[in-house]
Amino acid sequence: MSAIEVTIKELQQYSYQTKRVLASKTLARARLAGGHLSPIKGRGMEFSECRQYQPGDDIRSIDWRITARTGKTYSKLFSEEKERPVYVLLDLSSSMYFGSQYRLKSVQACHLTALLAWATKHKSDRVGGIIIGAFGHKELKPQRQQRGIMQLLSETVTLHNAQLTMSQAERINAADATHVNTENTVPKESLASALTRLRILCKTGSHIMIISDFLNLDDKAQKQLALLKRHNEIEAWQIYDPLELSLPNISGNVRLAVSNGQQQGFISPSNADSRQKYQQHANVKQQALRQIMNRFGIRHHRISSGESLLSQIKGKGK
Repeated sequence: MSAIEVTIKELQQYSYQTKRVLASKTLARARLAGGHLSPIKGRGMEFSECRQYQPGDDIRSIDWRITARTGKTYSKLFSEEKERPVYVLLDLSSSMYFGSQYRLKSVQACHLTALLAWATKHKSDRVGGIIIGAFGHKELKPQRQQRGIMQLLSETVTLHNAQLTMSQAERINAADATHVNTENTVPKESLASALTRLRILCKTGSHIMIISDFLNLDDKAQKQLALLKRHNEIEAWQIYDPLELSLPNISGNVRLAVSNGQQQGFISPSNADSRQKYQQHANVKQQALRQIMNRFGIRHHRISSGESLLSQIKGKGK
């Protein structure tokens, strides 16, 4: 498998791993939809058709429009909902194109997208999503079975690899080009804009899985996340690189460039005090993210880009 590129063949391979991986406690706790009770109060029913009123029909089911038009009383018939839409929000923004070992965070995110999508098919739900990156965003309406999955995976491969051919400066310029100079707008590459779109697109009671490093989870994104969680089930899958948590002990006069997205500086991994401060800062950021997810009632999973995805998923099930 490539560490920096994604192929459709690789993502299709996860279809053969789904049954074994679903046995893990991680994905079991994730409740990847299908065969579930809706958390939304109501009948849990979808409109099917109308017929003339019969004795014993619930008067709340009377279709007053047809009744008024025809002069005869008609009742609405409903069928039980047995599936719900599942949305995958895949973050391919600039910070995801980083990796110190094994593979890029963006590549790991694409593989996780495939695994979760195939697991959704196993549960007989519809899958769609939003992919965000320097190109803006791509929306995919939920579709049943393999058609929806293949569309999602195909777009994932195309958009991920297209950004690889762009230089860092080109990715930054593409992202900046999506800015609109008004106070109430956000760049299209941001999590906030994607979450805003999801609020418009997704049906109440949807299952949403966000795959991101969450480095762009600013105040605007948190606000949209809280609003989205009110009527939907949300899972956060955080992709991180080992180097983002701690620095290796490197001897010699080596300096590494570090940035918070706004300012850039340098750090010496050979200095024990510098490594300790770096790790403390990383721990504070991780704790802050966990607190945000706990406050909103969102299940939070962490996946490293420094080792095999399947080994991590299976390992969490032990």
